[in-house]
Amino acid sequence: MNATIKTAYLAENFPDLAPVRAKAQEHMNRAKGGAGILKNKIRSQIEAHGSLEYGFQVKKPSGGSALRSFAFSELAESAIHEITAQSVDPNAVNDILFGRYGLIHKSGGGRSDFLMEDIEVAFIRDLIAGTSVGPIITSGRHRTLALQILLEAAGIKGFRDVKVRCSVIELQNQDQVQERIISANVGSRDFSRAEIRERVGSTSGINLSSCDAIAATILSANRTDDFKAAFSSYLKLLASKTGLNHFTPAQYSEAGSSLWNALNKMRPENGTMIKWIKADKEGRFNKVMLVVEDHLSSAVNQAQHDPSHGSKSSKIARALAPTVARRCF
Repeated sequence: MNATIKTAYLAENFPDLAPVRAKAQEHMNRAKGGAGILKNKIRSQIEAHGSLEYGFQVKKPSGGSALRSFAFSELAESAIHEITAQSVDPNAVNDILFGRYGLIHKSGGGRSDFLMEDIEVAFIRDLIAGTSVGPIITSGRHRTLALQILLEAAGIKGFRDVKVRCSVIELQNQDQVQERIISANVGSRDFSRAEIRERVGSTSGINLSSCDAIAATILSANRTDDFKAAFSSYLKLLASKTGLNHFTPAQYSEAGSSLWNALNKMRPENGTMIKWIKADKEGRFNKVMLVVEDHLSSAVNQAQHDPSHGSKSSKIARALAPTVARRCF
């Protein structure tokens, strides 16, 4: 799983999707198996309508502001408006194209004619200020990427300008956006516990889009969940920034949460971790993360070769905790 932030939702921007793109190209260019029919259908629909709505999306009653068409270039810019690092799961994208209801090939044979669920996007509207922020994908980032790959494999070079029908909602602020993303995706196979934790934490006002942004907004944290989200996001983003691709983003996120728990058990100043860090939120958070930055690489190496039972994320945390405690408490 690839995690990043401020990266446009274009398949080419996510290296982990390269095998899915190659698989789609291979299937679409087969001499047999109906790929030629599918390719011709896609091309005729795009040529006639410039949209996937009429041939690849289930019909819905016309009219109403809740349904609007967006170009893939518009949906790709969703990342600009996001405050929590997005995760992209190649397996989820592959499943849309080649799984049980695969648009290119179903796992049981044949293919599905329609994308059964619309992509949902939100706009944050401030009627007093007269501003609007969006679209922000609240459900369907993997569908967005899968449809791009489908078009690309069919030879549609201008796929960024192709439109797709989306369901539109209006919200009042980023807190509501995060709540909607969680409620729309909880239960989804590819929506991890780590991402839920981070999105819940971001509702406090912490910007979890980068290490610098987290440090700059950590004063907004008040609850244990807020700080655990900050620890989780910081470790995940730091690992990505420094090229530590030995484990998944979700594992690094879990390591951040486990590190908080390990430090709490060490009773900083004979109290709890939340009491300790709230005494100087900015100073103490930054001090902890400076130690983490210095030692994450060695902790990852130690976790890789640790033969004991337990998750890799907990092993990273165990490797970091004593050094953090020694230098910060």
